[in-house]
Amino acid sequence: ERYPLSLNAVNVVCFKIDWDERGLKVLLIKRNITPQKNKWSLPGGFVNVDETVEDAALRKFVEETGIAPSYLSQVRTYSDSKRDIRDVGKYKVRVVTTSFIGVYTFDKDPVLTEESSDYEWFKIPRKYIQRSIPELAFDHEQILTDASNRLRRNLEFSGLATRFLPDYFTLGQIQDVYETIWEVELDPANFRDKLTNVDGWIREVKNPPEDLKARRGKPPTWYKEYDVPQFERMISNPDGAVIREKESEYQKNLDNMTSEIPVIKLEELE
Repeated sequence: ERYPLSLNAVNVVCFKIDWDERGLKVLLIKRNITPQKNKWSLPGGFVNVDETVEDAALRKFVEETGIAPSYLSQVRTYSDSKRDIRDVGKYKVRVVTTSFIGVYTFDKDPVLTEESSDYEWFKIPRKYIQRSIPELAFDHEQILTDASNRLRRNLEFSGLATRFLPDYFTLGQIQDVYETIWEVELDPANFRDKLTNVDGWIREVKNPPEDLKARRGKPPTWYKEYDVPQFERMISNPDGAVIREKESEYQKNLDNMTSEIPVIKLEELE
């Protein structure tokens, strides 16, 4: 058919930092339903008729895991006609999904539902992601890879790093986020100089809460986020060239597609 039926879905690529292992991890669940039962997958599901994809992403993630991310941001849409085809009555229906990056910073463990038989936080290295995770359902490996690259790239241009931290933090803790996710070592003096020069992002807290004040020795300097700006590459990833190149491939494909769309003049529509 020229205009086949389709269903809208969402998937959440939820990351957390394991500070004991100093590694970035992603939450996967093992499917206990068809299709592709017993395969690992990203949490997600279908969008209700009366909700946005943003609302659906949060709802489905909470329903399937029992936990809520502290941050959620849309990444991109996957619409390959063969990525996921379902039988709905007498029709073959394609599934179009929108992916989101989530960040989880709490200690509560996920809760299994009837639709899942297991869950696990898998470590996601910067290279060779496929060697660190099991085979995933549908095109979730591609979705995970794209989200991982986007996360690492966005650290250069936004205040995303503080989403992995509590409300009050030190400059050393922010540096730990960058070094853990990027898997690099950064010069402390140079990093902190650049960090404090990002206008409007973080500010020193003159009077931190009592529970943060050191009882002995020199107290640390605490900071708090005041804005999440989009800035030019103030904090560069030393190994970020490959990530930026992979990320740009998606935009190049979009540019190529849109360049082939004919321009229709207004008078031609009259």
